[in-house]
Amino acid sequence: MRRFRALVRSAALEALSDPLSSVLFLAALLAVPLLPVFHCHQFGEPGRLPRECGFSAMLVFGIVFATASAVRVIGGEISSGTAAAALARAVPRSLFFCAKITGVLLAFAVFAMAVSLSTLVSVAAAEAGEIEASAHGGIRIWMPGLASSVLCTLAGFALAAAANRFFRARFCAGACMALALAQIPPLAVAVLLSPAEVSWRLVPAMGVLAVACGVFIVLAGALAVWMPAAFVTAGISIAVLSSFVWPVRALVPDIQRFWLVDAYSGGNVPSVGILASAFAAGALLIVFWMVVGSVLLERRELP
Repeated sequence: MRRFRALVRSAALEALSDPLSSVLFLAALLAVPLLPVFHCHQFGEPGRLPRECGFSAMLVFGIVFATASAVRVIGGEISSGTAAAALARAVPRSLFFCAKITGVLLAFAVFAMAVSLSTLVSVAAAEAGEIEASAHGGIRIWMPGLASSVLCTLAGFALAAAANRFFRARFCAGACMALALAQIPPLAVAVLLSPAEVSWRLVPAMGVLAVACGVFIVLAGALAVWMPAAFVTAGISIAVLSSFVWPVRALVPDIQRFWLVDAYSGGNVPSVGILASAFAAGALLIVFWMVVGSVLLERRELP
């Protein structure tokens, strides 16, 4: 277990330390509160567009961030010889693969948590803006929610830069963690000051979508055992597209089962059965690709 924890920790840190990771964190956490403002929240009911933006940020930015990290952590270490050096120390290949992918999934969990918190604030701001506009007129934007979300995100990024400049802390990993933690103050503002209730019922659906993203992450790691990065990227792109158009449910998730935005229309909430079945399907696919990746690594000749 000590070896497993050490490999998980190193993989998570490596995933968060890439410059692309901090850029994607920042872009996603700014897109969630800002994109709905361009439409003044006029996309059906007030919370619909913020929900769409939050789910889209989780899917698009999350898959790009985490699959690139999985390819780098697995394929990069195999090609560089780092994996062979680790496996020479009596580390089982299956343990190496599962630990490395678990580390990437842990880094993605940080991203998913940050996007989920930002989405809660964005939805509350949209609904609060509609309430205030109906009562007093004016624009349908609740400025405390929007301003706190954007400013705290930028402040977290600036804080990581200052820590790097004055204390020589790692910038990219520190920026990712600071950006995630920076979503807590805006959520507190929404809970304490917003005239609309925070939609906590969105959290299970965001978790279900995160599980679907996790399937593509593990799939990318399994493909990276045998394929170059370019081929893995192409394969993941095809897998994501097929999950929308023609999903092979035994291999990739059917996104229609995991994309539960419409289930919240009109104040509705998806049933526990729908959430549980989607979560179980995603978890089984993650386990399946974990096993496939472990088997592929067992049969791979390392340089």
